[in-house]
Amino acid sequence: MKNDIVGAVGSRLAAGQNLLIASHERPDGDAAGSLLGLGLAMHAAGKNVQMVLADGVPSAFRHLAGADQIKASIEPAFDTFITVDCPEYNRTGKVFAALRSPDINIDHHTTNEKSGELNLVEGDEVVTSAILASRLPSWGHRITASVAAALLTGVLTDTLGFRTFNVTPEAMLQVAARIEAGADLPQLYRRQEVGLAANRRIHSTHGQ
Repeated sequence: MKNDIVGAVGSRLAAGQNLLIASHERPDGDAAGSLLGLGLAMHAAGKNVQMVLADGVPSAFRHLAGADQIKASIEPAFDTFITVDCPEYNRTGKVFAALRSPDINIDHHTTNEKSGELNLVEGDEVVTSAILASRLPSWGHRITASVAAALLTGVLTDTLGFRTFNVTPEAMLQVAARIEAGADLPQLYRRQEVGLAANRRIHSTHGQ
């Protein structure tokens, strides 16, 4: 059954030409990383891609390639709607309230409500970015350095720097593969910390 869904998602992505990709409000690293990883890979495949986060991109992830392409509003011209790392459709935010449910829903949360027409939900994966890292090549897409950096960010942040209980040997092998593809792990650590520190300063100032 899983192979059927994986194949169906790959075929739907191949058939679509104008893609809308979204994730949840208050996006974390896996939301931003999986959205960018998929969006950049689809753009490289010649697709027209709009990436939308209702709350925009947190400063901790604005250094990632393609982050400046993420918008907070939707352009109407799309034929395939995809959500990533979003277990509940209403968490995409008010900007998506008028839309139908997604054509494709890709997620790692076991609580996913499976709101999509096609639901690729792999609860045994550590993060949604890891699902994309393993599936994109099988769908015929190359993991470039920019895609690798986005997907590695998802793993890095959601596992708290590889410290959560669900980090597996397979997950660490994927980390090695993303580094081999061109992602700079030490730099991703540093840039994330700089962004988080900036957020803390902003919130501290606003609280005074």
